[in-house]
Amino acid sequence: MNTGLKDLRERMLPVPEGNYLLGLSGGADSVALLLMMVQDLREGRIGLQAIHVNHGLRGQESDADELFCRELCQREGVILHICRADLRGRRDEATAREERFRLFREKMEECGADALMTAHHADDQAETFLMRLMRGTGPNGLACMNSDETVFGIRVFRPMLTLRRGEIRAALSSGGTAWREDSTNLDNGYLRNRIRQELIPAMEQIGKDFVRNICLTASLLREDNEALDQHAVQAYSEARKGAGLRTAGLAAEAPAIRSRVLRMFWRDAVPERKEHSLSAAQTARLESLLCAERGKITLPGEIYAIKTEGILFLTGVQPAEMPEAVSANGPECRFGEFILTETESEGSPGDGKTAQEVPPGFIWGCVIRTRRNGDRIRPFGCSGSRKLQDYLTDRHIPEPYRNRIPLLCRDQEVLLVCGVGAGNVPEWNGEEQQVRLTWHGPMPWMEE
Repeated sequence: MNTGLKDLRERMLPVPEGNYLLGLSGGADSVALLLMMVQDLREGRIGLQAIHVNHGLRGQESDADELFCRELCQREGVILHICRADLRGRRDEATAREERFRLFREKMEECGADALMTAHHADDQAETFLMRLMRGTGPNGLACMNSDETVFGIRVFRPMLTLRRGEIRAALSSGGTAWREDSTNLDNGYLRNRIRQELIPAMEQIGKDFVRNICLTASLLREDNEALDQHAVQAYSEARKGAGLRTAGLAAEAPAIRSRVLRMFWRDAVPERKEHSLSAAQTARLESLLCAERGKITLPGEIYAIKTEGILFLTGVQPAEMPEAVSANGPECRFGEFILTETESEGSPGDGKTAQEVPPGFIWGCVIRTRRNGDRIRPFGCSGSRKLQDYLTDRHIPEPYRNRIPLLCRDQEVLLVCGVGAGNVPEWNGEEQQVRLTWHGPMPWMEE
């Protein structure tokens, strides 16, 4: 390691002991990072392997980058993994990044790495800040990159965020170390390139510490953001009600907390649709439902939000499949995550919602299933029957729950509605032998 790199190594963020997979593109930044970490590898302080992802977007230039990385790692005694990206015919940056992280995740699991190490530096941080500022974002976006964070489900460590691009290249040049240049970095059709080549140099003529001050601002915003996130996590936990979100308490929170909770709700509900993120305008529309009595709005990815009975739901999300109907023929009947048990009498009729006492043998020939067209119920104590749909509506059961509620049925007659009420069951008589039917499982539709 030459003197220039040694000086930079002293100013880098401390690298904890562990096993790392280093992202190596062949550019100046990743080459410098590899060379600065090789000494730690040789001394046994860290485990280090490298990975190069060939996206194949620049033809022979991409293949030349791959060959350069092979030769560099062979020379330095570092194990290198070469991966070919499958972009499915797309060329956009978001698809390339997602595929890159998929390959990172696979190789990390394969080689037992604790974290991915990347060569992002202070100028990258400033460029990201300015890009997000120009496009419009909140404090979460302006907090930019953290030196140690989780991205796409893997830990990413960035020890070079304290260093500048120019000094990294100067250190390599002083030792005669070569690197690869990506020709697309000169294309001013990309916003990041224009910021790098035009905006930052112009701003630095006004204030020489411009980049470092941006990095300081991002760091301060990150601290504030972490405190707000902690509050939001607590508010989210208190607001969750099964698949929905209680709106009463959440509507009283500060806007900064409400928006965070709604984005958490969105991420949990649609984790497989990462490309459909919520914009600030969509988040604001979602917030507007919190104070409305009821309503519906459309969201990305063919999903819509519905507010009903004080609960906010995201619908269009594929729910977990409910099981087929099962016979109620034993002391313990399982139906998905629900169980209906038959036990000895406890000397009281039960509340009809979670427990109901009936004569022995009452459930013979019955099945447990979910709602079907034509279902009817004769509410306990009433002389006539009615549509199950009307019965659930009168009891203020939110529509998104109605097809998920387990029912004890005899043909199309509903006898027990889990967590809601009883239908045509014999009136309890403490003098006759009885057994107790009890529902077990999550019942977020129950009134509190």
